Amino acid sequence: MIRRKCSSIFAWRTFSHHPGFTIGHRWHFSFHLVAIVLSALCIIFNTGQTIGLALFLASFPKLTGVYFVTFFGAFAYGFFCVLITFWFAYKGQITPAMREWRWTRYMFYVSIFDAANALLITFSSHGSRVPPAITSILSQITIPFTFIFSKLLLRKNYRWLHFSSIGFVLLGVIFSLIPTFKQIHDGTTDTTLKQGWYWPFVYILGCIPSAIKTIIQERLQVDFTKYAREREEKITRFSVIYFQAVETMFQVTIIVLCFPLDLVPGFGTSDSIDQWWSSFSDGFKCLFNVGHTLNDRCHIAAGTGMLYIVSCLLASVIGTFLTDHTSANWLAIVSSISPLLSTSFWFIFPGINRWAGVADVTGWDIGFNLGALPIVFIGMVLYQSGGTDRQVDEEMPLIDKHPTEFLW
Repeated sequence: MIRRKCSSIFAWRTFSHHPGFTIGHRWHFSFHLVAIVLSALCIIFNTGQTIGLALFLASFPKLTGVYFVTFFGAFAYGFFCVLITFWFAYKGQITPAMREWRWTRYMFYVSIFDAANALLITFSSHGSRVPPAITSILSQITIPFTFIFSKLLLRKNYRWLHFSSIGFVLLGVIFSLIPTFKQIHDGTTDTTLKQGWYWPFVYILGCIPSAIKTIIQERLQVDFTKYAREREEKITRFSVIYFQAVETMFQVTIIVLCFPLDLVPGFGTSDSIDQWWSSFSDGFKCLFNVGHTLNDRCHIAAGTGMLYIVSCLLASVIGTFLTDHTSANWLAIVSSISPLLSTSFWFIFPGINRWAGVADVTGWDIGFNLGALPIVFIGMVLYQSGGTDRQVDEEMPLIDKHPTEFLW
């Protein structure tokens, strides 16, 4: 029997009788522990992704590395996922049911929105286009978008605790940004849109596909689990690594086909095909620090690139796991903490801050960020206490009789 109410945090999706997870079919872990650890890791790697993107872009001269960063970031972690997928396939963990066209179609849809998100966010994230003081505000628009599209596309059942939760999360976000709002009002922080007034709107537009892709991702996972249980498949959870490998292959293909966007006046960074190719090939030279030296920062491009790519990979894998076992809404709430931590990073390391061209971070910023954390945490607890936001008939196949293998 499914219970709709639970008093324990992280229990709303799995209920008291969730059997938990195993690693290698040997070591058993409770769902509560796994959910808490993975949510914390998701926050950490999302923070690393935000910091890594700023540092990686700053490793190239002016705007010349924007398209290269977009392409290479997706290609690198996609290539890694493909290699691991071959191993999982060899071990029999990529089943024929997972390879059916119906699921490939879902992954293709996800890749379209993932590519749109990557292109729009990366192209608008350079400090000369949307200053960090503004991106920290705009990035939080993903939360309401996720809740709205979840209601429209997944028929979510929201209760008053869910609405209270999103209210607390947004309140915490706004509270953390009070110093930024004051600095913008006083003119003491750089908010100049040097490349055009429209770039903040491009950034906001990039947040919409980010929300939609996680919702389609959740739809695939829910439908596959239901389908696999009806067919009494041995593996009833869609492989996270296989999902990332296929989806990222599609994403990289779309990014390659969209290279003409880098030639669009007012959006791209190249005036001609020759200039585009020069910037793209110089990106590899700078990354691997070979050939002529483009600037004095190329020798650390590999390090900043590694930080960005590894953070992207782990944040994507963990996020895919969370949408399966929790929801896209929970992932959006968890991710809202990352800007608070990235602000703390820039404050602790002012030298790196200046090197990356990020606006100065003051003690007031840190104080309000720390004050926002308990407010956001209250929102997280309220969301968990509100019960499942999925339809009951969709929850039925997600209650496992046996522990779920964590590495599937």
